[in-house]
Amino acid sequence: MTINPEVQEWIHSADRDRDSVFILLDSARVPYEIVAFHCQQCAEKYLKALFIHSNRKMPFIHDLLKLNRDIQDVCTQLKEVEEECERLTPFGTITRYPGSSMKPEANHMPLVTKWMDAVRDRVRKCLSID
Repeated sequence: MTINPEVQEWIHSADRDRDSVFILLDSARVPYEIVAFHCQQCAEKYLKALFIHSNRKMPFIHDLLKLNRDIQDVCTQLKEVEEECERLTPFGTITRYPGSSMKPEANHMPLVTKWMDAVRDRVRKCLSID
């Protein structure tokens, strides 16, 4: 399948978020809320790349579960990662500002990165990328 340049740009941006996750996790002082934010952003950008690939208007929202459900008719495999989308969504908004009740910590990171990769892998399969 040929991927158009705009979709490739979104995928590249998503993968830069993913790269940032692992660079930050390897740092001396890990900003866990920023790591979680980049996990959410990676998943969001992959889902939005699927909208663009399908020639659909991309919603300007951060709700990954809504994005997922709105594009499932194009990629039914996304149903398998609804829970991951729901769990990642708050990291795109709630944890970005001081005073948040959500405080991601080191023990959360294996799950958060797993959720990110699950969404990423599903979308890549839908786009026939590796």
